[in-house]
Amino acid sequence: MIVKMSKITLLGMEYQREELTKTLMDLGIVEISTVDIDDYREILGNPDVNGELQRIENELANVDSALECLKRYSPPKKPLFSSRREVTLSEFNDIVKNRESVWDSVNEILRKEEYLISLKAEENRLNNLYMSLLPWRELDVPLDYSGTRKTVFQYGTIPSIVDWNSVQSELADKVPDAYIERINSDKDQHYLFLIVHKESEQECLLYLQSRGYNRVTFSGLTGTVAGNIEKINRRLHEISEERENTIEQIRALSSGRDEMEVLYDWLLMEKGRLEATEKFINTKRVFLIRGWLPERNALGVKKFLESKFIVSIDIEEPGEDEEFPVLLENRGISETGEPVIRMYSLPSSREIDPNAVMAPFFIIFFGLMFSDGGYGLILALLSGIVLWRFKLEEDMRKFMKLMFFCGLSTMFWGLMFGGWFGISSLVKYAVWFDMVGEPERMLSWSLLFGVIHIYAGYALKAANLIREKKYLDALFDVGFVYVFYTGAVFTLLPYVPAVDPDKAAPLVNAGKYLLVAGGILLVLTQGRDRKNIIGKLTGGLSSIYNVISFLSDILSYSRLLALGLATSIIASIINELSLMFDMPIVIKIIASAAILLAGHVINFGINALGAYVHSCRLQYLEFFGKFYTGGGEAFSPLKINTKYTKLKLNAENEMQPMHTA
Repeated sequence: MIVKMSKITLLGMEYQREELTKTLMDLGIVEISTVDIDDYREILGNPDVNGELQRIENELANVDSALECLKRYSPPKKPLFSSRREVTLSEFNDIVKNRESVWDSVNEILRKEEYLISLKAEENRLNNLYMSLLPWRELDVPLDYSGTRKTVFQYGTIPSIVDWNSVQSELADKVPDAYIERINSDKDQHYLFLIVHKESEQECLLYLQSRGYNRVTFSGLTGTVAGNIEKINRRLHEISEERENTIEQIRALSSGRDEMEVLYDWLLMEKGRLEATEKFINTKRVFLIRGWLPERNALGVKKFLESKFIVSIDIEEPGEDEEFPVLLENRGISETGEPVIRMYSLPSSREIDPNAVMAPFFIIFFGLMFSDGGYGLILALLSGIVLWRFKLEEDMRKFMKLMFFCGLSTMFWGLMFGGWFGISSLVKYAVWFDMVGEPERMLSWSLLFGVIHIYAGYALKAANLIREKKYLDALFDVGFVYVFYTGAVFTLLPYVPAVDPDKAAPLVNAGKYLLVAGGILLVLTQGRDRKNIIGKLTGGLSSIYNVISFLSDILSYSRLLALGLATSIIASIINELSLMFDMPIVIKIIASAAILLAGHVINFGINALGAYVHSCRLQYLEFFGKFYTGGGEAFSPLKINTKYTKLKLNAENEMQPMHTA
């Protein structure tokens, strides 16, 4: 169900603006809308909160970085399905009031993280230097030595593809007063040093450069290569110790993690308050707010605010065609459809919430495609235990509830088809029939389920049209479509697998009349919006072609058979594989258990995911395509939004004022 909304316009005194904003945040049921003031820019404005908002965002980033650093070096121990930690308002306010000590911890963590980054940078630099010195490790000449008054000393490299012996001999011939020695070689280069008389330096270098010579310098290094490598290793060891000590110091600060999370959530709330304040318009003395709130709360909020502040509040209904924020409120099975519909798009505020119809179909189709009752039992047990034992966030609770019902649905269809962990001996106890043994029969039922599902979509289309008082449109666009499509379905019954043509003959005959009658009715009505008679007839005739799309949509439901068969057949193959090996009984039991466990876990995971994805697909394309407008904007009230904590009433059950900046 989509909750009805009322529009609220509030005019208040500027000196009470901040306190009123905090009160609205505590109430958590009023969405603030942006007010267009372009025509009144000379006398009106928006509160200037940009500077404060920027400060809050910077502080949020710092606290988040500190928490991420703690998470990296001292991960918190949380259960698999963890929810936000509950904190009383008094505890929350005490921490915020004494937040300076929390900031000290945050800043200390950030400083230590920066130090770790600097250590990492130094370590990388030293490792690179070490790798560059490694080929020269046999060199026993000081790296800062550059020659004598009359000689030049250089280090360099020549590509390894150059023949070293030829270089030595040719250089000796061309430059007799030059000496070259190879220190090391690898697959890429020869590493060498050169001593030459200064008068022959250019001639020597010209020759060597013709053979790919590149000079190597060791800027800032003194002493031998071995000595520098030793210094590097010693410093790398020191860096490792410093890193471990710093990480231990960070871990010691993890005792303040809870307080940092409270600080983060408080800053997040302050950011929300300032962003809402940006949407206000004000003068020097007054301010104005426009927004939305649930209709059922409108009068109560109006009386409460008028009793506490100097305000003038106007509550009105949305315009006839005006869209308003969408707040879904469902119970039972209906609410399990909300996670599915939110992945697609929220409904328009002017249409019927389809969850009450969509959720049962989703659950039924999931069970048909998952099909194995044993797998359904596991899914129902796991999701039921999670629902029972864990405190879940609302969205996760609805999803796990959906999985619980999907597990029950799978158990039901497993009972109907005799599918229990792929055990072939249990198939004979099927309440209905063996899906694997009679796939054609299952295909015919899958197509029938598709017809029912699509017809339900058209029924919702009719309901939306009737809601808008478009009674003739409902008759023409849904009633006549029912007649035409039903005629098409009846006429094609003999071609459906596992259908007896003789028994279907009466329906086939009736279908022909319905097909003709429905076609005539569609031709006469579907072009009614066109201006001239030719346009009306063309529009009507083109609507007949939609039956092709309808039939292709029905064929899409063959996936109910395909995925159901996949789950059952793979499960039975796994069972057969576990018994194929001829080996000693003890080893055979262990091997069989391992194959059964691994195989069924993989089969469970893959086919559960496939059933979920394809159930969504049938809703999004085949079902929603018949009626769904979508595009609704979620109701986003100004409220206490937190990431780590959940605020609750104090023991005396009275709301205390929230501490603010």
